[in-house]
Amino acid sequence: MKSRGVRVLLLVLAVAALAAAGAGVWQIEQRLAAARAAAGAFEQDARQAVVGLGDWRAAQQAYVAEGQPPELWVTKAAAIAQDIGPRLAALRAAAGSAEAQGALEAAIEAFTSAVQSDAKARDYVRSGQRLSASDVIFVGTAPALDRAVIGLDTARGQEQVAFAVAVEGLRRWEIIVLGAAAGVLLLVVLLLVPLPRGAEAGPVTGEENAGAGEDAVLPRPRGLSLSQDLDDGVVRRAKPVEDGWPGMAREADREEPDARGTGDALGPIDFPLDERVPARGPDLDAVADLCASLARVQDTRELQGLLERTARTLDATGVIVWMPEGPQGTLRPVLAHGYAPLALSRMGIIHPAADNATATAYRTKSVVVVPAEVLSSGAVVAPLIGSEGCSGAMAIELREGVEATPQVRAIATIVAAQLATMFTPGSAQSAPVGASPAAGGPVGPDPASDRF
Repeated sequence: MKSRGVRVLLLVLAVAALAAAGAGVWQIEQRLAAARAAAGAFEQDARQAVVGLGDWRAAQQAYVAEGQPPELWVTKAAAIAQDIGPRLAALRAAAGSAEAQGALEAAIEAFTSAVQSDAKARDYVRSGQRLSASDVIFVGTAPALDRAVIGLDTARGQEQVAFAVAVEGLRRWEIIVLGAAAGVLLLVVLLLVPLPRGAEAGPVTGEENAGAGEDAVLPRPRGLSLSQDLDDGVVRRAKPVEDGWPGMAREADREEPDARGTGDALGPIDFPLDERVPARGPDLDAVADLCASLARVQDTRELQGLLERTARTLDATGVIVWMPEGPQGTLRPVLAHGYAPLALSRMGIIHPAADNATATAYRTKSVVVVPAEVLSSGAVVAPLIGSEGCSGAMAIELREGVEATPQVRAIATIVAAQLATMFTPGSAQSAPVGASPAAGGPVGPDPASDRF
């Protein structure tokens, strides 16, 4: 995917998904922290209430025991009872589950019954009837206190279960939020990262298979698929491109004087208003200087910088020189500018009979133009033709919005012819490999989206 706007939109979508996931996880963690704090506070208050009930039981038994000062223990028991009542009411209000609330209501009822029995026992003590007070404490108050403690323990257990269920639900939502963000991020990565196309085998017939004993099974190349004859499966030769440019004749007509000889440039509009105006042609001085530099090359290491100048002259994002090697003459990149090393390594090799623009230009010894599409730019592939035949092909990928005009095609042909003088057919083994982009040069498109 080469459209910068679409890439930016996908990146914004990924960032928004990550930000939303982060905000959602933060809110869930805040709710978990609040629930954990509430559960801890409830547990602590319930334990203190149970301890208070135990102290109250001990104070009641002390003021009816022989040898103990009853006034001191009666006062202490009354103070403990006054502290337990509000604590039980606060626990009832803080309980989050219906089961815990019901258990606390039973504990409050038992505590109220114990308070009434304690008041009766204190009256017996004040009147000197310690035996009757002991009966009230051990027969009436003690069972009520046991029921209150059981109610508190039940409420504590129910609150722990409710807290565990709440934590599980919040963790589940956290996983859902993170999973949704990961899905969006994975989708964006799949849309941005190019994937190699599958291989498709097919026999080579006709002119490309002349002299072969059997049909060669060729892998389907990466890149643009040229039109095929559905009857015999033979790759068609590249069609010649018209030299004219839409609107050039009209432009020349508008510059001529009108029929009345007035020379007035204003006249009736006889062309569509939405017609595209041809772009400004390449700088011929730069082209001449480039060709002169190519003619003066003494070391093949100088070609890397000249490829960079070629890309600037033709307003291209990348240039690759393909040359044949091996008995089958498979094409591989030997010089490149504007492509990352990983992109070149994933391009692999191209069979000369493959159904793509580079192989077609090399096979037919003619310039092949790849038209621009909505989400991709155009390209020009020129063969390297010398006195001994075709030694390779030069593929030029134009920038987005740059058209393959006749001037661009002509300059590509001139530069390719100049490069052809430095190579001979079958010299790929000794050719320099320009797998890494020039310093400061732009990084070209991904290999899976390369259309030539």
